[in-house]
Amino acid sequence: MADLRKHLESTASDCTPGLSFAKDIASMFTATDIAHMKAVTGGALDLSSYNSVKIWSAKIYQLTSSGQMPPPGSGENPWSPAMVTTFGCWIQQGCQP
Repeated sequence: MADLRKHLESTASDCTPGLSFAKDIASMFTATDIAHMKAVTGGALDLSSYNSVKIWSAKIYQLTSSGQMPPPGSGENPWSPAMVTTFGCWIQQGCQP
């Protein structure tokens, strides 16, 4: 959580205003990401669901910003710094739908 707080403090002025899950965040998750996380969490984390991503947003940020997710060898590319920043800014802006 400390990393998230640091990010939010350091990037506040870099955030694009008006970020939303539907417009800016949902497309960050691939079909592979969605299926994998549903499987490993027994359906608790559905990356295609706004409510689920909102609930898990701090953990998603932690794992994607550290390069732990998507996991190496999964065939998925790690998130770019711009994607991590956008996701953090979305959190900062209150996780708008």
